[in-house]
Amino acid sequence: MLSLYRLFIGMFTMAAWLTSTAALAEESSAQPDNALPANAQSEQEAIDAINKLSSPDGPEVLANTNGGSELTGVLVDRTITMAGKTFYRAFSQLAMDNPLIGNATITIQERPDARWGSQLWIMEGNRMYFRTQLSPRISEADRVAGDAVQIVEEALLQQRLTAALTSDKDLGKEELN
Repeated sequence: MLSLYRLFIGMFTMAAWLTSTAALAEESSAQPDNALPANAQSEQEAIDAINKLSSPDGPEVLANTNGGSELTGVLVDRTITMAGKTFYRAFSQLAMDNPLIGNATITIQERPDARWGSQLWIMEGNRMYFRTQLSPRISEADRVAGDAVQIVEEALLQQRLTAALTSDKDLGKEELN
């Protein structure tokens, strides 16, 4: 009796599976594989419109001309103290309008010291462009940030000029400096 019951359950499960498989096959043959439902198709069209390189609203996006990574113009904040955060904020506001600094990927790092204040340095990749000792007074951070923007701009300009004038097919661009 128990084996007859198991056989009945197995046959019922098999019939249910075959019915659902046939229904799915019928549904997929009614719609082509690449067709999307109407709302999904309009959503896909909206995504494609966003991803266009040119549109009536603006010019075509130009290729990356600086030879670096695709993601440029990034300022990374690795400061810890209030004075460091103030320096970063002032530096980023001043550097926003600068085309050289605006196209570079720069990291501002800080190492706080209770006795001497904080050491701050500005780097692009493995190159350090600016380094200073910042006192805990927040008012000094704005002045130092202005000086830092000028120094980093000059260093980036010098580095770009050197890279443009120097070419060695055996060395990569980071090995030349």
